[in-house]
Order: sequence, then structure tokens, then C-alpha cells
Amino acid sequence: MHYPWQSRQWQQIMRAQQENRLPHALLLTGLAGTGKAHFADCLVRAQLCQHKHNYDGLPKQGGDGACECHACRLITGRTHPSLLWVEPEKAGGAIKVEQVREVSEFISQTSLQGESRFVVINPASAMNVNAANALLKTLEEPSPGALLILVSHQLSRLPATVLSRCQHIVFPRPATEAALAWLAPQLAQLTVSPELVLRLANGAPLAALRMAQGEILAARRNLLQIMSQLKNKQADPLQSAAALQELDGMLFLDFILSWIFDLMRMQLGCEAGAVLNQDFAAELTGLLHTVRLGQAERFLDYLQQMRAQIGAGINLNKQLMMENIFIRWMECA
Repeated sequence: MHYPWQSRQWQQIMRAQQENRLPHALLLTGLAGTGKAHFADCLVRAQLCQHKHNYDGLPKQGGDGACECHACRLITGRTHPSLLWVEPEKAGGAIKVEQVREVSEFISQTSLQGESRFVVINPASAMNVNAANALLKTLEEPSPGALLILVSHQLSRLPATVLSRCQHIVFPRPATEAALAWLAPQLAQLTVSPELVLRLANGAPLAALRMAQGEILAARRNLLQIMSQLKNKQADPLQSAAALQELDGMLFLDFILSWIFDLMRMQLGCEAGAVLNQDFAAELTGLLHTVRLGQAERFLDYLQQMRAQIGAGINLNKQLMMENIFIRWMECA
């Protein structure tokens, strides 16, 4: 079943289907960690499941959304003949032109055999330039009975020609109450504050769950402790960078950005509840008169430039990036 905060988007698509105005291409976009790929999977199941579905997408037989029909088992194993998932061959890699050409061949079988076909491209922003250009022809000449579902939270990395040929289904940040109602039971066996981890994940429930279940929170705590120690000359920037090589570069930047934003909020006199890193409030308070607001702003600009480069697919040397950031942080005064 789709997640509770996706009901509006689900009803939008089901209504379009009932009125025979479902487009040939959907682009599921919005905040990362809100379950867009899961939504795509649910949408495909609603079309291919051997049991009829209610308006909410729940199988009439069963009732908990966990259908075990033959079609759903094939979908789970990514072996259903009417479904093609296109993803990078390795985590963080690109979707190549050969993979997108396979999409065209797969969809062309629709008109030959008179069957409905579904293609999910996740994440669509991972397509390289040649792959995106190859997909454009398929989008311009849609085959009857074929539905392309693109999933992406980085629209800036998709060509305007692709964006303009898809109907956008936007998944905004869920309401805090709805997100916590789902997240809290998932974390019941962990000694983690759902409120804190949801805030750290920018309000994205699935991102918060992944953060709580892995080593990310421990890495964050280690990083923020290092940030405090560096300003007090209690840590070495080169050794600190070497110790954090297992941390994803984007997460590294996001955690430091949250640290700097919190510091600036406190310098500007914002309420204590506005501070994201509540568990490091004491360390941040100790830096209020150590780092000037102007220096913090310039450091913030530098961090955002680094983040934009990684977001654009530029392969930065992580060790050097971390070293430079730590050195610049120590120079802030």
C-alpha cells in the first residue's frame, strides 16, 4: 500500500485513470525520502495485480495491501513480463544509453502484442546526456498502452525537453504529525528520538528511518564533535578527514550546513526550538562569540558551492574536500 501521506497523489492518479485521461508519462518528484519509488511500485501493482483494487489501491482480498498473487510476486522479483525497472547498474552510477534503448524496445512490444506495459526509471536524474536524449524519442512518440514512470528529486539534472513531456506528480514534505505517526512505531525498538531524526532528515520519513537504522547517526555525532573540537584546537583537520571517509559526501555537507545554520540562528537570536541539532545546543552556544556572523555566512556560501558541485554530478575528491572544509572552519573567527 502507498504511504499515508501519499493519499492525495494516489487519488489524483486513480481519478485520472477512471476518467481515461492517464498520461503516457508521469514524473514523480519532490523531497527525497518520501517514498516516490514505493509509490511507483504500488501504482504498477494496482494495474497488474490479479485481484481487483479499491479506489484506495487496497486488494479487496486480504485488506492489508500485502497481496501474494502470482503477478505481485513477479513484480516483487522484478520479473513480470509487463514491467521494466531501469536503475543504475551500481549505486550512485549513471543510467546508460543502452538501458534506455531497452526501454524503447520493451515498449514497442506493446503495440505488437496489444498488452499494457509499464516502465519505471529510478532515479531519472541518473540518466546521462545520451540516455536522456534516447528517452526523448520514446516520450515524443508514445505507444498505446504504455506508461512511463520517472522518479526524481533532482529536476535540475533533467533536460527541459524531458520535463515538458511528463505530467508532474509532486510529493511535498509530509505534515509533521502524519510523518511522526508512521515513523514512531518503526523506531519503537531503537533508542532514537523520532522527532530529532525526522528533523535531521528534513521531514522525510523514509530518510529518517534509514538514518536511524544505520550508522549515519553515529557518524553525524562524530562529525559534530569534531567540528567543536577543531574550533578548540583539540583535533587535527587532516586526521579528522581521514576518519570520516566512510561518510557520504552529501551527508557530510548537509550535517555541517545544519550546524552552521543553527549557529547563525542562535547568533540572530532565534528561539531555541528553531535549532535543528538540539543535542548539540551546548557546543553551539560555546561558539556564539567565537565565530563572527560574517565569517559564518562566507563559510556557508562555500559549503553550498561544494554541495551544488556534488549535486551536479562533479566527482570531488572526498578527502581533499573534507580537509579544506575543516581548515576553513578553523579559520573562521
